[in-house]
Amino acid sequence: MTRNIIRIALTLVLAVPGVALARVPQAEPNVNTRYEVDSVSIAGVSESKVSHALRDDMQKLVGNKYDPDAAEELAKRLRKELRDYTVTVKVKRGEQPDHVTVVFDVERIRRSSFYFRPAPLLYTTNDGFSVAIVPTLETHHNFVSGGYVTSADELLERNMGWLVRYEHRKVGTDMVQVGLEYDYFHPSFQPETEAALALAPWVPGVYRVREVFSPSVSFLPIPDIKVTFGASFQTLDMQYPAPDEQAAHAYTFGVQFRRQEGSRRGLRHKIGADYSLRKASPSLESDFLYTRQLATADYTLSTRRHLFGFHFQGGHASGQLPLYERFSIGNATTLRGWDKFEVAPIGGANLVYGSLEYRYRVFQLFYDVGTVWDPGQPVDLKHSIGFGLAWNNGLFVSLGIPLRYHSVTPTFMFGFRM
Repeated sequence: MTRNIIRIALTLVLAVPGVALARVPQAEPNVNTRYEVDSVSIAGVSESKVSHALRDDMQKLVGNKYDPDAAEELAKRLRKELRDYTVTVKVKRGEQPDHVTVVFDVERIRRSSFYFRPAPLLYTTNDGFSVAIVPTLETHHNFVSGGYVTSADELLERNMGWLVRYEHRKVGTDMVQVGLEYDYFHPSFQPETEAALALAPWVPGVYRVREVFSPSVSFLPIPDIKVTFGASFQTLDMQYPAPDEQAAHAYTFGVQFRRQEGSRRGLRHKIGADYSLRKASPSLESDFLYTRQLATADYTLSTRRHLFGFHFQGGHASGQLPLYERFSIGNATTLRGWDKFEVAPIGGANLVYGSLEYRYRVFQLFYDVGTVWDPGQPVDLKHSIGFGLAWNNGLFVSLGIPLRYHSVTPTFMFGFRM
């Protein structure tokens, strides 16, 4: 059943029409330059978010012939002050003949951070290199990406294989989006995980192949919020305890919130929160039956040179979880300095994690705390500290130090995150 669904979906994706080339018309003189400006206004945002100096300069257009170059220069300044907004200059007919009104139309940008992009390059002394070569082609609201991935950072397994994604981000309106994803991985597992599985017969074993097909539909009622409904059809070629093909088919649901605001005092607030739910159900003919929930929250307060950040993750799962669904921390982004196979070699059904960071320019200090555990086990919190360099483009180099009484071995990390 799963492979038939995948073949049909891939056929539909490959049938997406090609790009139509259009001629670019020659620019014509702006006819509005013959008219006098009656008034200037800002639409879509409170004028209190705009500096007095810029508002005063906008009003200087009033009483003069319309100057498109001057208006565009003001729009550029407005974009710098309102970094999370698009600004369009609109010229409308005035109340008197041969007069116009100028409106700076402001609209909040829909968050590109809603969309998952794998880290192109990561390295830790515990997990080695993780690489994702996944270019993206964009045309007419269609986004197609695909490529090769080898990653040992987030999961208990090292994924090696291929992925293909297709998104259409404007289905009639930019408030509705659809997506399809197909992955084909050959996972490999560490000896620590395989040894721990022998002592935990309630945890499903390792697998040689993991094949994934995930359709979804998303709604953006406001630019800050994205709500996604979908399904995940995963087929596992089990290797342990016995060779077998099993299905992990789940309904999926997610809510994402992103907001970034600035102030005239130079303070910038950035807030992000996510909630995801995966429910493997017999109605989808799933062999694994489980429920998995994950909540994350991020907040940063920054000025020109300083940044303070707080990050949180909390997760709970129940039922028969395949290894890729079990929570794990101790990598390049969580509980930095710890080896995830020391924290929990087969992961856990529960997760709690928090992090504090401070940056001065590119210099970074951080403190991490968290753990994973199964029901009936004690909650053994792990702590780590570290320092490094982190640039705004995603490049970082850092050293994480686990806080414990013996065998303190720092972990070196570097890479590039989108």
